Amino acid sequence: MLMKIKKTFTDFVKKNLNKEQQKAVKHTKGPLLVRAGAGSGKTRVITARIASLLLQEKVKPTEIIALTFTNKAAKEMTERITQFLETRSSIPFVGTFHSFCLFMLKQNQQLLDLPFFTIMDSQDQVKLLTDIIKRNDANKKISAKQLSYAISQLKNRGLTNKEHLKDVDPLLQTMFRAYEDEKKLSKCFDFDDLLINGLKLFDNKEFKKDFQERVRHILVDEYQDTNVVQHQLLKQMAKQNKKFTIDSLCVVGDEDQSIYSWRGATVDNIINFKKDFAKTTEIKIEQNYRSVKPILDLANQVIKQNENRNPKSLWSIIEGKDRIRGLICTSEYQEAQAVAQCLQTAKAKDSKQSIAILYRAHFQSRAIEEACIKSSIPYKIIGGVQFYERKEIKDLFAHLRLLVNPFDRPSLFRIINTPARGLGKKFEDQLFELWQQEPFLNFIQILRKLINTKTVTKIKKQSLKQFLSIFDGLDSNTSPNAALDQIIQRSAYLAYLKNNHEQEDANARIDNISELRNAITHFHANDIDTIEKLLHQVALMQEHKKKDNNQQNPVLLMTLHAAKGLEFDMVCLIGLEDGILPSSKSLQEDNVEEERRLFYVGITRAKQFLLISRSRYRYTYGSMSDQRASRFIKTIGQTDLPWQDGSYWSTNQCSLFFADWFGLQEKMPEVLTFGTAQQIRQPSKKVISKVYWKKNQPVSHKTFGIGIVQKVEKRATKTFITAKFMDGIKKVDSTFLKKI
Repeated sequence: MLMKIKKTFTDFVKKNLNKEQQKAVKHTKGPLLVRAGAGSGKTRVITARIASLLLQEKVKPTEIIALTFTNKAAKEMTERITQFLETRSSIPFVGTFHSFCLFMLKQNQQLLDLPFFTIMDSQDQVKLLTDIIKRNDANKKISAKQLSYAISQLKNRGLTNKEHLKDVDPLLQTMFRAYEDEKKLSKCFDFDDLLINGLKLFDNKEFKKDFQERVRHILVDEYQDTNVVQHQLLKQMAKQNKKFTIDSLCVVGDEDQSIYSWRGATVDNIINFKKDFAKTTEIKIEQNYRSVKPILDLANQVIKQNENRNPKSLWSIIEGKDRIRGLICTSEYQEAQAVAQCLQTAKAKDSKQSIAILYRAHFQSRAIEEACIKSSIPYKIIGGVQFYERKEIKDLFAHLRLLVNPFDRPSLFRIINTPARGLGKKFEDQLFELWQQEPFLNFIQILRKLINTKTVTKIKKQSLKQFLSIFDGLDSNTSPNAALDQIIQRSAYLAYLKNNHEQEDANARIDNISELRNAITHFHANDIDTIEKLLHQVALMQEHKKKDNNQQNPVLLMTLHAAKGLEFDMVCLIGLEDGILPSSKSLQEDNVEEERRLFYVGITRAKQFLLISRSRYRYTYGSMSDQRASRFIKTIGQTDLPWQDGSYWSTNQCSLFFADWFGLQEKMPEVLTFGTAQQIRQPSKKVISKVYWKKNQPVSHKTFGIGIVQKVEKRATKTFITAKFMDGIKKVDSTFLKKI
């Protein structure tokens, strides 16, 4: 039976692995760095290498350790290895860094300061940190989640001793030490402690010697995602006095896909691997089995601009013509409408193909979602929730609902203690019981009645008064944006987000609120100008979305980070503008290379077709603002990324553009080229000479600047345009305006 298994594996290697992959599988001695590009089959390589060690090199399963970053990846690796083996009992350890360190710590607890330990969950950690913050009177300076993130970042970089902490903020130092002391007294570890204490085990010479005698082969997947501690751990596992002491160490990764620095990952680990492990054999796997050649050519053009990388160039034998198009749009709304038309046309050609819309940040999904709903395109958000289902949006909408319907009990109970006002479950039960007795009182009346009773404490009465003050002067006739701004300010909702979420999460939620403002402005321009109309419009969109939930093969919406490791027949990559991709934060922190890697990851998700889009203008706080093209696309030639300017296109022109691309239309209208942008020429001169005005169209005026058309009035010989400019709403003769 064993010979049969060997023969099966040998056939697999010959038929399914290229020459470079075979080299990586058969290499058995010393350190090995496999730099595997996107879509090059790196998981296939690392699992085949484990099978080769077991079957062909006769290595014992206990002598092999394979490390990765997620339980899902570990499970996939195990399943692939199992197909070559007779029984699952022959499988070596395959798991995450954290699970392996936990295993080592449990097996060697006698070497720790703690004879036994438990692992804190996130809730226990937050409670402990909250107490420490209170003791240091730092409630207004930092939240428990922010402190947790800051401590985790220090640990991931190995900055835990006094020497390392001397440059850290003194208050953070104090709270960090208090946190560590509390954990030690409680005999607890947090998640990061598993790595740190796993590393400390190797300070014991006997343990290290025994480990290296037992474990002779180590393999690590996704090495570009390792942090400082994980890299140090690997050196301790494989080296003694700077000398390589085990049989083999194989790390597989791609520095061009290192996109998790905010989690503590450092791309320097893989770039400097050969310096840390002398006499490393390097194998580059550059053949891509996923994408057509033009998509890979574009990816190579993008990533070669990064300086902090070792040269590598993806290639493919899969040919293809006209597989990439770039589209310039007027605004995010035209961009969303164009993407929706692209999706409809692509699905008309092949309803079974997989399609994803990728964006840098979650707030970008809102305009796309609305366009998909209007066009009856089923979609699903991956790694997030629908825009109007996000907690911060629902919280703010609950306030607006109470202005329209002061008897809306679910909305009141949603926000009565959000942000926290010391009105807990007991108070809510009391409120509910009283309201049951007085069903004809609205929320203001019932809360005032509670304030006037003796059953509510003085502190709670003050909290209720502050809550009611949020609604002072507001009613259903207040403009939606004005009401929203007052609610946000009076409830201190932004401060609540900052104090109760990690920085990245809080910023994302604040971006969503900013996008909600933009949505309300857009709705207002389309005559949805009251709170009631707004709530009804959103409710209708949500109902349409529910009907689409059971549709098969929906279009997937996700961030670029969430897309890593996935692949799709077609990808629409939106928002290629400075400040979005690359993000404004990365521009401030000079971290543009990681953003470029993120763009590269997005490109290499596409197998057959890739649409890249950007907008000239975007709504920002109710006004249109200029958008600069992303610096990532300025260095790409027209051949690799052919741009067309669709800013002035009608819906029909846009449909023709995509029909031509997917081969569903024999001929496109003639195209005029202007540098890297293009415009469609209309077949009739009369069409060119006539100017059409419509709502939401951006225009410019010599005095007032850029504005958005809100109303068009046609008279006998003239057309008057009402537009919203920076200085306010103006009514202007159309001859004084220019289309943008």
